[in-house]
Amino acid sequence: MTRTLFAAFCLSLSTVSHAQEKPDKILELGQQTFQSCVACHGPDGKGIKAGDLIMAPSLLESGFIKGDHPELLTAVILKGIMKQDNKYVQAMLTLEEALNDEQLAAVVAYVTKEFGGTRRDVKPSEIAAWRKSYASQTSPWRREDLTTMLEEANAPQFLSNVRYSLYMGEWKKLPDFSELKPEKTGKLKNNLISLDPAKSAKHGFGMVFEADFSIPTTGEYRFSLTSDDGSALVVDGETVVGNDGIHPAKTINMKEQLQAGSHTMRVLYFDGGGNRALSLSIKGDKKFGTVQLSEQTSSKKGKAKSYDPIPLTARNPGEAIVHRAFLPDAKPRAIGVGYPGRVSVVWDADTLNLAYVYRGDFMNAAQHWNSRGSASEPTGVDRVKTAQGLPFQVLESLDEAWQPFSETTVKYERDTADPQKDITINIKHPDYQFRGYRLDEKRFPTFNYDYKDATVTDRFDPKGDNATAIVRTITVDGKAGENLFLRVADTGPQTEKDGWIDIGSGMKISIKGAEPVIRKTEKGSETLIPVSDDAVLTVTYRWNGPLKK
Repeated sequence: MTRTLFAAFCLSLSTVSHAQEKPDKILELGQQTFQSCVACHGPDGKGIKAGDLIMAPSLLESGFIKGDHPELLTAVILKGIMKQDNKYVQAMLTLEEALNDEQLAAVVAYVTKEFGGTRRDVKPSEIAAWRKSYASQTSPWRREDLTTMLEEANAPQFLSNVRYSLYMGEWKKLPDFSELKPEKTGKLKNNLISLDPAKSAKHGFGMVFEADFSIPTTGEYRFSLTSDDGSALVVDGETVVGNDGIHPAKTINMKEQLQAGSHTMRVLYFDGGGNRALSLSIKGDKKFGTVQLSEQTSSKKGKAKSYDPIPLTARNPGEAIVHRAFLPDAKPRAIGVGYPGRVSVVWDADTLNLAYVYRGDFMNAAQHWNSRGSASEPTGVDRVKTAQGLPFQVLESLDEAWQPFSETTVKYERDTADPQKDITINIKHPDYQFRGYRLDEKRFPTFNYDYKDATVTDRFDPKGDNATAIVRTITVDGKAGENLFLRVADTGPQTEKDGWIDIGSGMKISIKGAEPVIRKTEKGSETLIPVSDDAVLTVTYRWNGPLKK
């Protein structure tokens, strides 16, 4: 009897041992699939180093892998990540066509277990649904898009107990839903307002959403409601935002004073045909920030789309390319110029001055040519801002502060007949007049403007190999007057050695035509050039090292 029990016990141990040794086919497939990523991320996920450079970021630090975000991780694997700088040698390639749904599910399980500490199992059918939902994303992700997506995924939920009622009918304005019988009711699992329960509705429909929320501190909060067609927001039984009627997507904002504590919310909506849209957000003070309350703007559907890049290049070798568009870190009338030798400038026609220099690739105009258009994106690296604002000023004393912009104060409050609030706006300075620019045979522009009684030209020429420097020539033709100065730099330490002034961000400048003046300011230091009649001034902007390709 004892021998029989012992034999049975041994057989049991053998069976358990055999079960434990049974291979995990999903992880095996995931590990096999991950081999295509090893060349950049390394077998340990820490990223392969190439000298001082790194091929790709460490997966052990990725919020997409460490967090419970299998859908977002799938989105990254499907579409890849755009190369926007030299932080990593490689862009992340899109694997949408290379991997099937089973392989994607397996690699998600493998990388989350190996590098994230917690295995995330997803079904191939879920991968297929996510693949379909991200089909409109036709280019790799920008890193800023991914950062925003991750921040929103990690943000605490603001709404709770979100319920919906779906009504069928055709209306031209919001009906009295209390008199109607709902076609369907339910709860929304992610506690975000969503039109998904009505996705099968082919004709007009209406929806009512009810939810609870809590305000941390008493204060003023701004609700922003966007809809196509009519909608309304009711807080604690009172209508806060009304956006009724048949119309394309329209946004209405309204401020509301809310007490700290618990509140209730109702959102009313109807679709009269055609496009359908509903989004809602609430904004508080700096600490509270902006919280998205609807699925449409808290997911990839509400993000700025990363369009296929439209790189701008010169038509012929040795020529420059000029691009006029909204550009970052400049006023609306910005002019970008890409020169031979892979150096570029952004010149501001509102302030009649250089905004910044950079090197590498020139410009991505994809956003400019899609939808209604928006700012183009300089795609180079090593961007250095120079002295912002107007270039000239008369200083009776070197203790006098520089005034970079021409501004005035006016009374303004939206929709208020007798505004009391003061706001500051930029205005055209009376001493300046822009005269456009002329292109030479190499399509290099020379910018022209008047300053009082003098005519000023501003021109740039690349210098050196491997995008190391660019030379700026400013000519003042006519009378400059007394105590006139040109400000050329207000960043960095502004220390001088061997004729070169360090302006920070890996750049130094040298000045010819006048002796520069470096002075201390409340914010640091700045370099000024005294300007005489008929002056010719040259400023060489030189990066401290070669361009890293």
